[in-house]
Amino acid sequence: MRTKISFLQHNIKRLTGFIITLVLVFIGAAQAAEEPYAAVVVLFGDSTTTGFNSEFRNSRFGSGTTTLGCPTVYLNNILQHQDPRTDQQICSTEAHDSPILDQNKRAHNAIVANWGFGGSDTTNGQSRISSNLSETKNAFDADNYFVLILYGTNDRAFGVSTETTNFNIRQMIIKARALSYQPIVGTILPRDDLNVQPYNSQIISAANQEGVFVVDHSSRFISQPGGWQTLIDQEIDPDTGELVRLHPNDHGYLVIAETWFDQRLKDLIPGIMDINIAPIISILLGE
Repeated sequence: MRTKISFLQHNIKRLTGFIITLVLVFIGAAQAAEEPYAAVVVLFGDSTTTGFNSEFRNSRFGSGTTTLGCPTVYLNNILQHQDPRTDQQICSTEAHDSPILDQNKRAHNAIVANWGFGGSDTTNGQSRISSNLSETKNAFDADNYFVLILYGTNDRAFGVSTETTNFNIRQMIIKARALSYQPIVGTILPRDDLNVQPYNSQIISAANQEGVFVVDHSSRFISQPGGWQTLIDQEIDPDTGELVRLHPNDHGYLVIAETWFDQRLKDLIPGIMDINIAPIISILLGE
């Protein structure tokens, strides 16, 4: 009889512990739903920002999406510490070696919105940045807002002067700050048909003039084992009909997301504290 009573008490304790766990989880979820994001991160640039030629194959416009395009998916994946993805159609993470993703063990209360605009140059960027950032700010309540500016490739392709690129990058920084966004500027990726270094020099100069952190995507791609060409596949240039390397492949977009996070965002957005509920349950059960 005592054995049966002891067994019953044990099961009641287990059931009580399970119920308490569920209650704590639901309370935590409700509190998280009511609280603002710790950070909203806006990706701002051209078709490389959108993720063209990868998962977002048929669109050149991010339009503020938080779910489409490999740059969006990968950076959300890293920040939110999501499970690895295997389906190539949703931007695989397991298919590529990702030390940044593996080493990041904490979720961050952040969301990524993509405002890439395929085929645009810095003049277009500085003309639309205020409206795009305002739209995202109205949509998401957050403690901090960041904008990751990756612009300049089309300036080089269209023959825009490096001085104009410098001016426009500075204007984007100024307009972002006016909306209480913290701007972060990225260098543009290498090309095998164009010399982009003079533009990267002016992009870095503009950031330095405005006191903005620079994330060096160019150097990260160049240092890739096997060469940067492994991150940017050949495609037909619609203007010349020649085979060139224009847009990153899935792995290249993953490296871009990793570089944004590893070189800057991980230092700015705190990870969510892991809560160990076992001691709480023990106390409540009188153990």
